[in-house]
Amino acid sequence: MIRICTERDRKWILDYLYQDAAYNIFIIGDIEHFGFDSDFQQVYVETEQDEIRAVFLRYRTNAVYYSKEIYFNPEFIKIFKQYELLFISGKTEVMKEVYPYLKNYEEKPTYFCSTYKEELNIDSKQQIKIKKLTANKDDMNRLYDLLSLITEFAYSAKDRETFVEEKISSISMGDTYYIEEDGIIVSTVAVTAETTINGMVVAVATHPNYRNKGYARLLMTHLMDVYLNRKNKDLCLFYDNPKAGRIYISLGFKPIGTWSMFKKISDAS
Repeated sequence: MIRICTERDRKWILDYLYQDAAYNIFIIGDIEHFGFDSDFQQVYVETEQDEIRAVFLRYRTNAVYYSKEIYFNPEFIKIFKQYELLFISGKTEVMKEVYPYLKNYEEKPTYFCSTYKEELNIDSKQQIKIKKLTANKDDMNRLYDLLSLITEFAYSAKDRETFVEEKISSISMGDTYYIEEDGIIVSTVAVTAETTINGMVVAVATHPNYRNKGYARLLMTHLMDVYLNRKNKDLCLFYDNPKAGRIYISLGFKPIGTWSMFKKISDAS
C-alpha cells in the first residue's frame, strides 16, 4: 500500500531512513526542517505488513525515491505525475529500477562521498577572511551573480528573485560561506539538508577570473572545521568531475557509492 505521510509518521519514517543516513540526507533534512504539512513538500510511504518498503519525497520540483531493497513499485508513477517534477534522484542501484518508467528524463550519474569525523583532524588556518551568509538580500544577490556564471549549475535559468526567495527560506538548512574581493563574492561553498548528524555540501564555486588561488580549498577546509569539529556532524557531497574528486578525497572525503539524478528534458507525455 502507498499512502501520504503525516506528522504521526515522523519517528517511524526517520528511524527507517536513518539506517542509511548518508543516502537519505535529502529526505531526512527536508522532513526535519519542513515536516509534513507544507504545501511545497509531501512524503509518501509504501508498506507491506506494516513494514516500510519505500519512501518518496517531493520538494517543490525535486523528488527523491529510496528503498533499502533494489526495488520499485510502478504505482509510484501515478504520484510522480501529480507534480511538475524537474528532477528525480536517488541511490543509483535503486534508480535503475525506476528509470524504465521515466519518460523524457536523462540521467546524470555522480560519485557520492562522505567524511568520517572520527578519522579526521581538521586544522583550519584562515589565511583570508571568510564570511558566513546571512538573510541579507544584497549579499544573496551578489551570491546569485557568482552562481549564475557557473554554467554547470544552471542558476542562470532561475530568475534572481526566485533564487533569493528560495535561499532565504532554506538558510536554516545549512551554512553558506564565501570570500569576497572588491565587493564581489568570488568563491563560495554551502551546506543544505543539514540533519542531526550530517549535511550535504553543494554549490562549490569560484568566479572564473579568481580561480587557481586556492579559495575553494580554503572554504572547504573552513566548512569541515565548522561541521566536523564544532557541530560534530559529517559532510556528504556529490561530484562528477575527477579533478574536483581528487581535491575532496585529499581533504578526507571517502567514496561510498554513486547517486543518479534524472532531469526532465521534455514536456511531452
